[in-house]
Amino acid sequence: MLWALVMAGGLGTRLWPLSRKKRPKPFLDLIPGRANLLQETIKRLNPLIPANRIWVIGNEEHLSNLRRYSPRVPKNQIIGEPASRNTAPTVAFGAAQILRKDPRATVLVLPADHWIGDKKKFHKAVCEGLRVSERTRAFSIFGVKPAFPSSSYGYLKAGKEVSRQVYQLRQFVEKPSPKRAKAFLKTGRFFWHAGIFLALAQTMIAAIQECAPRIAIGLSKLNTRNGKIVPAKVFHALPSISVDYAVLEKLDRAYLIRGDFDWCDVGTWKAFEALWPKDKFRNSVAGSCFALNSQGNLVYSKNRFICLQGVNDLVVIDTPDALLVSRKDSSEEMRRVVLHLAKEKKALSKYS
Repeated sequence: MLWALVMAGGLGTRLWPLSRKKRPKPFLDLIPGRANLLQETIKRLNPLIPANRIWVIGNEEHLSNLRRYSPRVPKNQIIGEPASRNTAPTVAFGAAQILRKDPRATVLVLPADHWIGDKKKFHKAVCEGLRVSERTRAFSIFGVKPAFPSSSYGYLKAGKEVSRQVYQLRQFVEKPSPKRAKAFLKTGRFFWHAGIFLALAQTMIAAIQECAPRIAIGLSKLNTRNGKIVPAKVFHALPSISVDYAVLEKLDRAYLIRGDFDWCDVGTWKAFEALWPKDKFRNSVAGSCFALNSQGNLVYSKNRFICLQGVNDLVVIDTPDALLVSRKDSSEEMRRVVLHLAKEKKALSKYS
């Protein structure tokens, strides 16, 4: 039986000033005419995975919002973590909980803050991964064809083709230099790592025990109370590491499932060029804006009218208490901005 584990702990610091600690990326309405990213992720699973087979795990500080935006998911399957420990502990805890309920479960793990436009193609890829994992008892890891050379994403290298949409996974590649990313694109053998994977729950737990024994030991001491993981001090002591580093990159055998759906990790403001309406001068706008002699800008403003004159390739994000003006090609630097705000005196730290 197929279950889903939705990871909703992403802070989205590169989407400041809209994404904040108290209202992070999964809870934001970022796509015109659509619900927030967490709601869209859960809707995307229907009817492939019903709500009673979905688990949602995020930060306990946001537990009320996790429940608010996942109303059909059973309350005892919406879990708040006492601290951020990256994705490996999240996956380990979630897979263990699902295995207790269903010893024959297969688990689809996916982030709550990515955008996928074509639901039918997404379902097709998931079904292909399910078929492969249940037959081989190996991990199915999803990759998407690169739309352009990017040094912002990790890559998966395809090995031998098993079927039309399935390859042996030959190699994980960390975020490459721009030059290497261009070379990857030319080969046709590299795919963006979509952050989505699937395996039998038993296979996941066995891989965690082998590859990340410290997490496995801590896992045996954890439980939930009122939607929160307890004891908190045990969770705090777990290694803070991604599931990619801790487990996936150490696997002896895995399969790459090519996702033919459009995908975006919505990681930086620049990503919205493909998601927001454009005017004839390639300005991408969500809200009210008039642009004169201005091209290639990205503008978000729900409350105030924005006017651009004689500027190109800027990001302008207007919120009730903060305004961001930045070059579009510097969106990767937003983490540094948020870190600085958090370290500054209290007058600034409230904006982080």
